[in-house]
Amino acid sequence: MEEPGPRHDPARHIAGSGGMLRALRNLGLLGHVSAWGETLESFETADGVRIAVRVMGPPPTAELPAVVFAHGLGCAHGHWMPVARRIARHRRVLAWDARGHGRSIVPAGVAIDLPHIGRDLAAMLDHHRLEQAVLVGHSMGALAVMRYLHDHGGSRVAALVLVDQSPRIVTDDAWRLGMFGHCSAAMLLDTIALARRDLADTVLREIEGAGSAWWRARLAPDATLGKLLRRWLGRIDAAPLLDLAESLARADFRALIPRLDMPLHVVLGGRSAHYGNVPLAGYYRQTVPHASIAVYPRAGHSPHVSEPRRFADELLGFLADHA
Repeated sequence: MEEPGPRHDPARHIAGSGGMLRALRNLGLLGHVSAWGETLESFETADGVRIAVRVMGPPPTAELPAVVFAHGLGCAHGHWMPVARRIARHRRVLAWDARGHGRSIVPAGVAIDLPHIGRDLAAMLDHHRLEQAVLVGHSMGALAVMRYLHDHGGSRVAALVLVDQSPRIVTDDAWRLGMFGHCSAAMLLDTIALARRDLADTVLREIEGAGSAWWRARLAPDATLGKLLRRWLGRIDAAPLLDLAESLARADFRALIPRLDMPLHVVLGGRSAHYGNVPLAGYYRQTVPHASIAVYPRAGHSPHVSEPRRFADELLGFLADHA
């Protein structure tokens, strides 16, 4: 295995100010989104969550199975649309809003965590009668796909695409391939615990730290905007979403990866804030020898967003060869 690259500064922020605001919107903390003017289909899970799904393209066949896109934390189905629209010219495409994201609003008291999202994925395959599907997961979506495989096996998975994600996002002395190469469980769980005590302060510190001096001045505790946002965020019950973040921190699919026997394509961002200096390419090459690996040198954590044409073209090539 390749040696880990240079570590990121422990104070490095996961999202910029714009990214944090988009995540809050997609998580329903800035009001529920309007689904970009699109008409979405939906299905109901066993625990009463209505999951919104964008369905496009021709009906699937045994020779051309559907492609299912799973987005990352704080994202929604729209983040896949530049790629999905190209794929839908050739294949049935399904892109969902995971529970607690976008239009998939979770009733009070209903859990949002990775095991539930894995079950939701199984329910979506059942609802749409997909006996075979290509699963494409980015970040949290990749962990959701791994959770599905852990719980349900790969009998319905024609091929798999993982985008900029490690099978375990936290690190310890024996595992340096989590976020930044040095984000321990204690570090991440401490941050979540801080957010449970004071969501407003945690969110605004993230935005201030990642933003410009202009943002920092306006979000300071004594600034008018800072006061308004702290008061507003202080009224939000984010416990279910923090439960989700905690479940991601505790997820560990390292034992699953060597057992993957379906075609696998891994896409990594060379400038990813999460894994840009972490040798995941070498890990996947060594652990799954049949996998194809693509590193996008100029892309961040979301290569499918920054280079959708390349991503779609390479995905179509992978599908032509394997599914």
